[in-house]
Amino acid sequence: MAAATTCDGGGVEMSSDFLGFTAFSKSGEKKDGPKRKRVNRNKKKNWKKHSDVRDVEEFLDDVRLQERTVGGLLSEKANENLFFVDTGKKKKAPKPDPRKLKRRNKPLRIDLNLRPDSKVPVPKDVSSHQVPNGRKLRRKQEREGQLAKKGVLPRADRLLLAQVDRPIPTHTDEANNNPSRGFFDLWGERNPLDSASQGKDPWYLEQTKKSRVKRPERLNKKPSELPAIDIAAPGASYNPTYESHQDLLLKAHEVEVKKLKEEKKLERQLKFPTKDQAPTEESRLRELIEGLVEESDDDNPTGGEGELGEQKTVSLHQRERKTERQRKKEKEAKILKARQDAEKTERLRRQTLFQLKSIQTSLKSRQDELANRKKLRGEKQKAKALQPKRLGRLKYQEPDIDILLSDELTDSLRKLKPEGSVTKDRFKSFQKRNLIEPRERAKFKRKLKVKYVEKRAFRESRK
Repeated sequence: MAAATTCDGGGVEMSSDFLGFTAFSKSGEKKDGPKRKRVNRNKKKNWKKHSDVRDVEEFLDDVRLQERTVGGLLSEKANENLFFVDTGKKKKAPKPDPRKLKRRNKPLRIDLNLRPDSKVPVPKDVSSHQVPNGRKLRRKQEREGQLAKKGVLPRADRLLLAQVDRPIPTHTDEANNNPSRGFFDLWGERNPLDSASQGKDPWYLEQTKKSRVKRPERLNKKPSELPAIDIAAPGASYNPTYESHQDLLLKAHEVEVKKLKEEKKLERQLKFPTKDQAPTEESRLRELIEGLVEESDDDNPTGGEGELGEQKTVSLHQRERKTERQRKKEKEAKILKARQDAEKTERLRRQTLFQLKSIQTSLKSRQDELANRKKLRGEKQKAKALQPKRLGRLKYQEPDIDILLSDELTDSLRKLKPEGSVTKDRFKSFQKRNLIEPRERAKFKRKLKVKYVEKRAFRESRK
């Protein structure tokens, strides 16, 4: 019987005298490694984990090594590329001409002129630590020398060569401060900046090109339809005609009359009543008791009793019971009235056929009336759009008309007297076009009272 021994891994290892049961097992042979696991190869996750691909990797590494060293597979190379015949003779390189070498190594004349006259060399007793960055510079020179032997240029020389080899631009961008450059509308339909993206795929433009921000519609709408600059009337010219000047004077006169009317109305509303119009005690008392005392009408007291008696008799008659004959007559009267109403409606319906022309004329007049109303409503909206809106606490007030009187008119610009202010005119234009709200000058309100002190010197001088 075979003896069992315990392994380090905790498993049971059979002795050498154990006989195998399979055809491929060898009796008495001890295995090198542990028992091989049984793995399901049908699953993809076990392919790489439990597959031995070392032979394939070694073959691929050998192929890569041959490609790097030889330039291809050795099996595909010809014999002439792999072997050569050694005859034992070596070709000697031609000796260079010593005269050419001497001429090549000879310094230039300009360098000889710059050399010092003394042939005595400089004593080399200066230590490396006495020169700033001496060791670093020496290592740098050694490194540059090694790279020069390999044919590698320093970085500074490579940058210079790159600048030399850089292509010269044929097109130069126009300067932004050039006064003669062309202008274009940035928000217009024809924009030269969009010429590069014309005809491209919309998906490419959406994902690659930064698309322009869509301008909101509210920014295209102006706050007012009024022009920025109002054209002055012909009468405001420095040398106007008589008719135009009189028309402008009439407009200014109407404005002043309107102002006077408003002032008089305000004075009339605020003025104190006269002695005749002043309230008295009797009028004040009558005003207080007005509506509290009702005047009673005691005329014909007997008439009321007679009316009450009639109402009582009527109510008694209504309470009497109707006979069968009365109810039958009332029913026949209701049926007759319903028949008459039905005949009347049918007759009116037939007569409407002969009223088509009058109905058409009434419809046409109604449509004309609605169209006229719509037109008036549109005109009113247009007129309202030209009026300044109420943007703030104050209401917009028209500025005074700048006009010269008849005796102030001159025939020369040198004697012309200026009227109005450009700043005030622009400020009022902003208010009229609803760009800013109407404003008024802030009133200065003193917080502390002013105290007047009379100095002693002034008091003595006054004495």
